[in-house]
Amino acid sequence: MKTDRLKGPSFPGIATGLARTSDGGEAFQVECVLLSGRGKLIVTGNLGGSARESAQVALTLARMRARGFGINPADFMRTDVHFHIPEISADKDGPSAGLAMLIALISAMTRKRVDPHLAFTGEISLSGKIHPVEGLVEKSIAAHQAGIESLFAPGGNAGEMDATAKRENLEILAVENVDEVLRRVFKKPA
Repeated sequence: MKTDRLKGPSFPGIATGLARTSDGGEAFQVECVLLSGRGKLIVTGNLGGSARESAQVALTLARMRARGFGINPADFMRTDVHFHIPEISADKDGPSAGLAMLIALISAMTRKRVDPHLAFTGEISLSGKIHPVEGLVEKSIAAHQAGIESLFAPGGNAGEMDATAKRENLEILAVENVDEVLRRVFKKPA
């Protein structure tokens, strides 16, 4: 289990995600940058197919909510979106990075940084629903070791939350829909 705290300054386009690994859990940063382009999605890092699909879902959800943040959805046709997950120790094929990817993308779009003491885990769907994930206990331990204070996690994992939160001295916020998370993180209706 990786115990290093996440390093470096927080700037727009960065959100903390969590992975379950063979060693337990790991906190990692999702980086997202927007570039002049033609609407291309670029995903790099040690990721598998499901995480790449999560990036596409995050992009679609961001486009659907762009107007709520004062952004013209058509701007995405002139913008390439690049997601990168550096330094994750194991190939991550699961979809649970989807919520962190969406938060990083909205952060990049709005140029508002995400509090580095927040972390996100959850599979997202096109309807905005946040589906349960595996390994919440391991992810919570990794979050605590990385200096995370609050973790946004799927409400469907509620059975694992109370004991884990107390043991790790971590606030775990149960969320059902991405709009709940966007309102809390960016203090603005989506």
